[in-house]
Amino acid sequence: MGGLNLAAFVIGFWIFQISAGGEQRLVQGTAAVVVGVGLVVGWLVLFRKFHRLKIEYDYIKIFLLAFPCTAILFVPIHFLVTGYLTGIGNILAIGAYQFPLNALALAISAAIVRRTEKRGRVAPAP
Repeated sequence: MGGLNLAAFVIGFWIFQISAGGEQRLVQGTAAVVVGVGLVVGWLVLFRKFHRLKIEYDYIKIFLLAFPCTAILFVPIHFLVTGYLTGIGNILAIGAYQFPLNALALAISAAIVRRTEKRGRVAPAP
């Protein structure tokens, strides 16, 4: 999920570049949240057989693990792109961005999965 979060942030930056206007944080942040929720929901719903999340505890684990995993991915990528290590402020900013994005995406995913599983159940034979 951390990789999807970073991809959404990069896509948000590209959307800001294409839009050629507006406040970068507003355009990039809004686009990244919309894209990020879509990516995470898409992954969790469409590829359920790969991750096998079953209960709410699994979703909470994924939510909590996304923060350190994103930081672990972000620091070397930032170094490769910019040539210097990022500051703690950038890592905290990504965490602040991830919190609502992932909470919303996981809630939507869990609701969709629950609904599709209920529809797939067959009534017991009399």
